[in-house]
Amino acid sequence: MSTNNQFLGIVQLGRFQVLSPDHAAGEAVRLTGIQMQEAVPPETREVDLTEYEGKALMVGGHNAGGWIYSAHIVESAGPILTAVVKQVFGYQGTTS
Repeated sequence: MSTNNQFLGIVQLGRFQVLSPDHAAGEAVRLTGIQMQEAVPPETREVDLTEYEGKALMVGGHNAGGWIYSAHIVESAGPILTAVVKQVFGYQGTTS
């Protein structure tokens, strides 16, 4: 399948918390630049989300097995838009 999906979410504790209602909402995933069919572990090209901690992101890629493969950050929201996204989706964050 060559379709590229987009996911809206919040970065918390280094993981991308998916908020998009039609794409595994509530799932905490990691991002990798690796394509799904590559024969290497996804950790080898994991996207470092440190600079995005607490921000809303739009991410493109393919969701499978706790990872978004071929991941690329489409857009990073500033504080105001992040607050709006959290309000609209009722995002409370996680405690772990």
